[in-house]
Amino acid sequence: MGWRIGVDIGGTFADFAALDEASGTLATLKVLTTPAEPGRDVADGLARLAAQGVDLASVVRFVHGTTVGVNTLLQRRGAVLALFTTAGFTDMLELARLRMPETYGLFCTRAEPLVPRERVFPILERMDAAGRTLRAPDRPSIEAAVAGARAAGVDGIVVSFLHAWRNPAHEEAVAAMLAEIAPDLFIFRGSEVWPAIREYERTTTAVMNAYVHPRVAGYLEQVEGRIAAAGVPAPLLLTTSAGGTMTAGQGRRDCVGMLLSGTASGVVGAAVVARAAGAREVLTLDVGGTSADIALLRDGAPSFGTGQEIGEFPLAVPTVAVNSVGRGGGSVAWIDAQGVLQVGPSSAGSDPGPACFGRGGKEFTVTDAALLCGVLGHGQLGYGAISPEPALAEAAAAPLAARLGMEVPVLAEGVLRVAVSGMLVEIEKLLARAGAHASELTLMPFGGAGPMLGAMLAEAAGIRRILVPAVPGTLCALGALAADLRRDAVRTVLLPLDAAAWPAIVTAFRGVAAEAAGALAAMDGGAEGEIELGAELRYRGQSHELPIEVAAETAQAEDPARLAALFHAAHEAAFGHAEHEAAVEVLSVRAAARRRAPPVPMPRMPEQRAEATPAGRVKLRAGGAWLDAALHRREALMPGARLAGPAIVTQADTTLLVPPGWRAQADGLGNLVLEAI
Repeated sequence: MGWRIGVDIGGTFADFAALDEASGTLATLKVLTTPAEPGRDVADGLARLAAQGVDLASVVRFVHGTTVGVNTLLQRRGAVLALFTTAGFTDMLELARLRMPETYGLFCTRAEPLVPRERVFPILERMDAAGRTLRAPDRPSIEAAVAGARAAGVDGIVVSFLHAWRNPAHEEAVAAMLAEIAPDLFIFRGSEVWPAIREYERTTTAVMNAYVHPRVAGYLEQVEGRIAAAGVPAPLLLTTSAGGTMTAGQGRRDCVGMLLSGTASGVVGAAVVARAAGAREVLTLDVGGTSADIALLRDGAPSFGTGQEIGEFPLAVPTVAVNSVGRGGGSVAWIDAQGVLQVGPSSAGSDPGPACFGRGGKEFTVTDAALLCGVLGHGQLGYGAISPEPALAEAAAAPLAARLGMEVPVLAEGVLRVAVSGMLVEIEKLLARAGAHASELTLMPFGGAGPMLGAMLAEAAGIRRILVPAVPGTLCALGALAADLRRDAVRTVLLPLDAAAWPAIVTAFRGVAAEAAGALAAMDGGAEGEIELGAELRYRGQSHELPIEVAAETAQAEDPARLAALFHAAHEAAFGHAEHEAAVEVLSVRAAARRRAPPVPMPRMPEQRAEATPAGRVKLRAGGAWLDAALHRREALMPGARLAGPAIVTQADTTLLVPPGWRAQADGLGNLVLEAI
């Protein structure tokens, strides 16, 4: 028995959860992030945990989730890259899939690629669709591309060629030449990052991996040094985009594998709370300092998939299905060229932070707006890290209010509504794809700003029930404690689902299972884990495929009939019809090897229903007017305590808004359950 520590680093705060395995005691806290000194926030948090009685020398598991990768991407602060690709295909990133993000949006624009056209260089090489060499890589064209890349001042190079998923030999050969010609530049290959079909998605995923690599690798080096200096003996584990964990060494190269590290941790933590509370259909809302992350839990379990969009770009690797949008507590309010109020994606972060933090910030943010609307300002934020100052928020708001010709309180309420509307767009997209209706869901807001905005979003979306965890501000850190060890593998096969090709498909299933199991064993040399299989299938001629889970007995059956039946059923469920006589193709097979993490205890206390006594009364701006609202302290709300909105509930890690027309009750797990009246 020892201590388990989960850490999640967001855009503004670093969250910590420490579990004593012997007693079941859970200690949580927040500290401000230190982007100028990566890893110092981890050291500060560990020092405070030690002061609270956590024995750092007996830590047996240290799991770390971070949004450093996704925030780098959303804010476009990554590496300067060059892309080397097959001659004749240098417009790949510009063309993308020829889809507009908003089909009917009059002002919709295409996202600028992470590598602009002037830094994409043609390489004379060609391989056919079967993986046979038509033209070997041409060294003079490689040397010319390197010269162009150096002139552009790049930090690294992505090599992604046509059909490299079938045969990576050309990419490997060029990477070897680059190591000789340009040893000072880091290199990533598309087939190394994710060896799957479709050149745009494979290339974009490799570009995202390289784009965040320097910041992720430098950050991990600093964190490893800090935890070692603090006397923590456990190795550093990282939560992955798929909700599992991997080693820090793997994370330095597999950056996209941890791109949604912090966001996936939150969904894992939300699933723990949802299962304990008996909530089956849950929409999670994780609002930190930089972004809002939205996911759907079905039967209390996260959804997984590939092709997840991060900002404007598709991520080909398996992930917990999370939609991210640049709207967080630190998101900056601004006025566009048409004179319209906008919020995000730029964030004030923690340094300098929102204006009200008093750390030199001058821009008006969502947190400043919440303070001026009376949602915040009734206690310190982030476990006492910040005492917000309304005068500073007003000073930051004044120029915007003057330009828009409105009073500061009106502007502040407008900023909150604009931030919520940006989240609502992503929710509507997610629910449409999932075939879910908002009225059937429970919203679970968490993160430092989630409970502050959750009820406003629920009203806008038509959700009538909200479940706020006991420690919502540190739920991502709790999710890190609950994350399994997990490694994934994929293999594109592109074979017909028939008797002739079935032996090759079975062999592919065995191959990816062995690859995933080997990657898991390489993490710590531990016992074998569970193997979960899946596949992507489609009717011949379709341009899209359906991911389905595949049982081991189905993958090793004597014929493909079982797998075909699974696909027809999945197609029927997704689209309302199935073509049982049509030919089916298997695009790819995949495997996930996992070793379960020890459970996180969720004790339930008896409930005694009683009306909660407010700690005071405050002024709250909502619905265009100032209201008299009750002020409650979360620690005073015993299981069974009830209250009605308008009300504010404060606690060490977050602040909860209960609007007019809502009631809240504390349950036996320490959650607050809100229901629309």
